[in-house]
Amino acid sequence: MPRRSKTELQGLVDKIVYMYLSQSKRQQDIADILTAQGYHVSKGAVQRTLKSHAKRLKELRDKQDWAQTLIEATNKTPRLDIADAGLQIAALEIVKEIEEADLGGIGAERLVTLLTRVARAMGLTANVELNFEKGRKQGWLDAEKKLNEKAVVLGISDEAMSAIRAEVFGLKT
Repeated sequence: MPRRSKTELQGLVDKIVYMYLSQSKRQQDIADILTAQGYHVSKGAVQRTLKSHAKRLKELRDKQDWAQTLIEATNKTPRLDIADAGLQIAALEIVKEIEEADLGGIGAERLVTLLTRVARAMGLTANVELNFEKGRKQGWLDAEKKLNEKAVVLGISDEAMSAIRAEVFGLKT
């Protein structure tokens, strides 16, 4: 069993990774901060910790990039655009995996599986969007019907109802 590093023994690996990724601290700054907190850590120890956890760091950065891309893609879009954007990003990840792979070594079965996953996800997303639109339209129709019923019960004029409809449904009169 290999000897554990000082940073592992002191339980600092997660803290070092967090400061490096989330706070964008330099290795020397991380060492200085931890030393000020009473730990015995050098810049070299921080560097070795980051190097030994490079794969984990890359995965975390990729996930941060993916999350940022998803947030930007759906920031100002309503409804199920977030599902569509997630699907597109997932499809791009699969395409990237295919591009990076040696197609001679990937195997036809694996390639078909990846493409099938993308196609299935696209079909499911389209179905969810369709059902959402149907429900939304039915909701508008139900709201319109209830407004008309209440207008009759309360004796509200057609002119006043037109103004109310315009306000409720965002229509211009």
